[in-house]
Amino acid sequence: MDKILSPFKQGKLLNTLFLSNVFISFHYALIIYINSSFLSTLFSETQVSALYIISSAGSTILLINASKILEKIGVYKFIILSLIIEIISTAGLALSDSAFYVSLWFIIHTVTISLILFNMDVLIESIEEDKTKVGSIRATYLTLTNITIVIAPFCLSWIIMDHIFTNVYLISCLSILPVYFLIKKFRDIKSTEIHHIRLKETASEYIKNKNLYNILISQFLLQLFYAFMIIYTPIYLETVIGFSWAEIGIIFTIMLLPFILFEVPLGELSDDKYGEKEFLTIGFIVMGLATLFISFITAQIFWMWATILFITRIGASFVEVSVESYFFKQVDKEKTDVISFFRIARPISFIVAPILATIILQFIPFQYLFIFIGTTMILGAHYSLSLVDTR
Repeated sequence: MDKILSPFKQGKLLNTLFLSNVFISFHYALIIYINSSFLSTLFSETQVSALYIISSAGSTILLINASKILEKIGVYKFIILSLIIEIISTAGLALSDSAFYVSLWFIIHTVTISLILFNMDVLIESIEEDKTKVGSIRATYLTLTNITIVIAPFCLSWIIMDHIFTNVYLISCLSILPVYFLIKKFRDIKSTEIHHIRLKETASEYIKNKNLYNILISQFLLQLFYAFMIIYTPIYLETVIGFSWAEIGIIFTIMLLPFILFEVPLGELSDDKYGEKEFLTIGFIVMGLATLFISFITAQIFWMWATILFITRIGASFVEVSVESYFFKQVDKEKTDVISFFRIARPISFIVAPILATIILQFIPFQYLFIFIGTTMILGAHYSLSLVDTR
């Protein structure tokens, strides 16, 4: 691929990536909220937490070494290989009925999806040269992604019957197949200079650059919020509050609407007028206060749960688009080590969240877990306020 792309070619490739990510996101969103419920049919809560910890540890190790794989085989072969493994692992989850094989395929799936998302980042960074458009491009990318993330839970309310999850995994498997063919447009892509993660050196880049450090902590806190909510909210709504999956699917659809409604306008505003700092701070405070309030809702009232979870995602949408925009304005595409380290925040959050939850739930009832999560998110405002804004 040429170092400098024509606007037309750049636009075509970006649109291909946007469409690819729609399929990837739908594939992932269909199963991300049911994984913990599916696993709980075969494993105890402690064992479910252990599976998340093991799989996330594997993701962390491979992301640390992702740049080395990228250098050896190139981004095109890397993402194609990851897609093939992801298709096989999702099919395995659909067709397996033994605890051993379910746990094996779940671990492989969790590791592989992290590598796919990493490669998508590298592809976008390889295409987009204009740093002044990062906010709007990232916001568009996230919004198209989140449209599918909103649609997916609604589909769950129709697909899941009698707590049988097979059809969900089969549909998820089929939904990622088009990406294999779309990504072929990037067959001739030439990887830019690769920087490997050397933990000490890469970590020192974040420590020396206070803006990178603060945005990394902000990213980790956001991913920690997602980890807690993805693993424990479905279980809580189903087993403690008593909602059916038909109701939970619709609640989650409403909950996720802010990612469609707010991210594009916020991305454009952060490029043109305000920067990211203000939106990031508002997001942490809204997300934290709303999550705190969850602990005090014990009634099985549909509209009340839909509303409070909707508000938590208003805050999360502010944080998500601001973190993405700010980070990629600070980092060049060649810094694959820094990008990998940034993405490691997600699998690490899926290690930390189950460990913390397992400890906390030894001392307090399930419902008060949300007080801990909410308080932690409010503390995130300290790191956003420490950023030097981009405008």
